[in-house]
Amino acid sequence: MEAVSVTEFRNNIKKYLDIAKEEELVIYRSKNESFVVTPLNKMDREVSLLSAAQKKAIDEAIEDVTNGRVYSDEYVREETKKRFPHLFNR
Repeated sequence: MEAVSVTEFRNNIKKYLDIAKEEELVIYRSKNESFVVTPLNKMDREVSLLSAAQKKAIDEAIEDVTNGRVYSDEYVREETKKRFPHLFNR
Protein backbone atom coordinates (compact mmCIF):
# COMPACT_ATOMS: atom_id res chain seq x y z
CA MET A 1 0.00 0.00 0.00
CA GLU A 2 1.26 3.41 -0.99
CA ALA A 3 0.19 6.62 0.78
CA VAL A 4 0.68 10.14 -0.59
CA SER A 5 -0.56 13.65 0.03
CA VAL A 6 -3.10 15.35 -2.23
CA THR A 7 -0.41 17.71 -3.47
CA GLU A 8 1.96 14.86 -4.34
CA PHE A 9 -0.86 12.98 -6.07
CA ARG A 10 -1.93 16.07 -8.04
CA ASN A 11 1.65 16.74 -9.16
CA ASN A 12 2.19 13.13 -10.32
CA ILE A 13 -1.26 11.79 -11.21
CA LYS A 14 -0.10 9.43 -13.96
CA LYS A 15 2.58 7.91 -11.75
CA TYR A 16 0.17 7.25 -8.90
CA LEU A 17 -2.64 5.92 -11.11
CA ASP A 18 -0.13 3.44 -12.52
CA ILE A 19 0.77 2.44 -8.96
CA ALA A 20 -2.93 2.10 -8.09
CA LYS A 21 -3.28 -0.51 -10.86
CA GLU A 22 -1.00 -2.79 -8.84
CA GLU A 23 -1.66 -1.88 -5.21
CA GLU A 24 -3.95 0.11 -2.95
CA LEU A 25 -3.20 3.84 -3.05
CA VAL A 26 -4.20 6.05 -0.13
CA ILE A 27 -4.38 9.80 -0.60
CA TYR A 28 -4.43 11.75 2.64
CA ARG A 29 -5.52 15.29 3.36
CA SER A 30 -5.31 17.47 6.40
CA LYS A 31 -7.91 16.98 9.12
CA ASN A 32 -7.47 13.21 9.04
CA GLU A 33 -9.28 12.70 5.74
CA SER A 34 -8.05 9.85 3.54
CA PHE A 35 -9.22 8.36 0.26
CA VAL A 36 -8.44 5.08 -1.48
CA VAL A 37 -7.79 4.96 -5.22
CA THR A 38 -8.51 1.65 -6.90
CA PRO A 39 -9.13 0.75 -10.55
CA LEU A 40 -12.69 0.16 -11.65
CA ASN A 41 -12.75 -2.84 -13.96
CA LYS A 42 -15.71 -3.74 -16.12
CA MET A 43 -16.14 -7.06 -14.30
CA ASP A 44 -16.42 -5.57 -10.84
CA ARG A 45 -18.19 -2.30 -11.68
CA GLU A 46 -21.47 -3.24 -9.98
CA VAL A 47 -19.66 -4.68 -6.98
CA SER A 48 -17.41 -1.68 -6.52
CA LEU A 49 -20.18 0.90 -6.62
CA LEU A 50 -22.50 -0.71 -4.07
CA SER A 51 -21.90 -0.92 -0.35
CA ALA A 52 -22.74 -4.08 1.58
CA ALA A 53 -25.81 -2.33 3.03
CA GLN A 54 -27.01 -1.35 -0.45
CA LYS A 55 -26.57 -4.90 -1.75
CA LYS A 56 -28.47 -6.27 1.24
CA ALA A 57 -31.34 -3.80 0.72
CA ILE A 58 -31.61 -4.76 -2.94
CA ASP A 59 -31.62 -8.48 -2.11
CA GLU A 60 -34.31 -7.95 0.53
CA ALA A 61 -36.44 -5.91 -1.90
CA ILE A 62 -36.18 -8.62 -4.57
CA GLU A 63 -37.18 -11.23 -2.01
CA ASP A 64 -40.17 -9.09 -0.95
CA VAL A 65 -41.36 -8.75 -4.55
CA THR A 66 -40.86 -12.47 -5.21
CA ASN A 67 -42.95 -13.32 -2.14
CA GLY A 68 -45.69 -10.78 -2.92
CA ARG A 69 -44.83 -8.43 -0.08
CA VAL A 70 -45.51 -5.23 -2.01
CA TYR A 71 -47.60 -2.07 -1.54
CA SER A 72 -49.56 0.00 -4.03
CA ASP A 73 -48.25 3.36 -5.15
CA GLU A 74 -51.26 5.07 -3.54
CA TYR A 75 -50.62 3.41 -0.17
CA VAL A 76 -46.93 4.41 -0.22
CA ARG A 77 -47.80 8.03 -1.08
CA GLU A 78 -50.34 8.27 1.74
CA GLU A 79 -47.96 6.73 4.29
CA THR A 80 -45.18 9.06 3.16
CA LYS A 81 -47.46 12.09 3.57
CA LYS A 82 -48.35 10.94 7.09
CA ARG A 83 -44.74 10.42 8.13
CA PHE A 84 -43.23 13.44 6.38
CA PRO A 85 -45.97 16.06 6.00
CA HIS A 86 -43.43 18.90 5.83
CA LEU A 87 -42.30 17.59 2.43
CA PHE A 88 -45.77 18.08 0.96
CA ASN A 89 -46.62 21.55 2.30
CA ARG A 90 -44.60 23.62 -0.11
